[in-house]
Amino acid sequence: MGWFSKLLLPGRLRTGPTVLLPARPDAKTLLAIAQLADPDARLDGEDILVGGSRILPPVELTGEVLAKLGVEGEECLWACRVAADGPLPVDFFDKTLAEGIAHRLGGWSLCQGEPTDPAEDRHRNPVVYLPAAPTPEEALPILADVLRHAEEVDVERWPDGELVGGVVHVPVRQGRVLDVYAGADLVVTIEEGHRIPPAARVRWPYLTEIAVVTVSDVTVSDVAAAPAAGEGAPEEDAAEDTSERVAEGDAQEDAEQAADAAAETAAPALDEPLPPDTPGEVVEAVTDDSAEDSVDDSIKDSADDSADDSPDGEKPMLARATVALVLADRLQGIAADPGAFQLAEPADILPGRYV
Repeated sequence: MGWFSKLLLPGRLRTGPTVLLPARPDAKTLLAIAQLADPDARLDGEDILVGGSRILPPVELTGEVLAKLGVEGEECLWACRVAADGPLPVDFFDKTLAEGIAHRLGGWSLCQGEPTDPAEDRHRNPVVYLPAAPTPEEALPILADVLRHAEEVDVERWPDGELVGGVVHVPVRQGRVLDVYAGADLVVTIEEGHRIPPAARVRWPYLTEIAVVTVSDVTVSDVAAAPAAGEGAPEEDAAEDTSERVAEGDAQEDAEQAADAAAETAAPALDEPLPPDTPGEVVEAVTDDSAEDSVDDSIKDSADDSADDSPDGEKPMLARATVALVLADRLQGIAADPGAFQLAEPADILPGRYV
């Protein structure tokens, strides 16, 4: 790197988006993370091309440069700058890309001089991307299996709600928000989205709109917040929370109960094929149901194992991710974190998965 490039480096890193990491990241690891956001991500020399952005190779930062960046208490960090592969970044994807990499590698994201530690956000609400919004007839049976049931409709919180099989259904139909479903402690919001993330565009290249399902905690302002998010929220925030956050202690307790309730509903997997003399109609029906139960059972078992080994603060995130993964499996969608990085199991929502 020439002296002039070194002179400009702190300013470029400060403007960002930049990923600051405690250890030098391996190129294969960076590519694997990038492919969670965009399956078409690829190496281009030392760079990685992903979703209209370019991840530049890591640069070692020491005392003087770190001081110019306002970083204290660190002797050495590695920086990966994310640059738009064109005139402008696409839908702020470069910023969410930097945050997603930092989240998985135990680092920080720096953008416009503002450092962010994604691991500090314990309310990361997972989302599910679908080519079309599910009808209540499609969504309610699934949610009845994975949400802790509400005993009655809270008319102050859900004035238009209807209790169906332990799930409160609120047909909002205002702005982008289509439906809200609530259990005892979790809310599932379905809204229309026009910002299609790279992972969804690869899977459904023909889409011009997409349905976004957000799983969050129940709060007292869900009904008021949902229409506001649908009408006035910017496109880059379309998949974010539609409610204020509940107190952390209550959220942890409720989410743990939700995870336990979800695990109890799982049916045993069908590992052996049915006998050949079984009637064809019965074989088809039982096999389909058992296949769904097998996948759901696997997801919930994975969540239970992760919850047993995780601090209490991470259990609510695991509970929400479990619901999102079951919805994605049953509705043939894509489960992702708030930055549109795909989730394969509930623990993928936790920080430091690639450290």
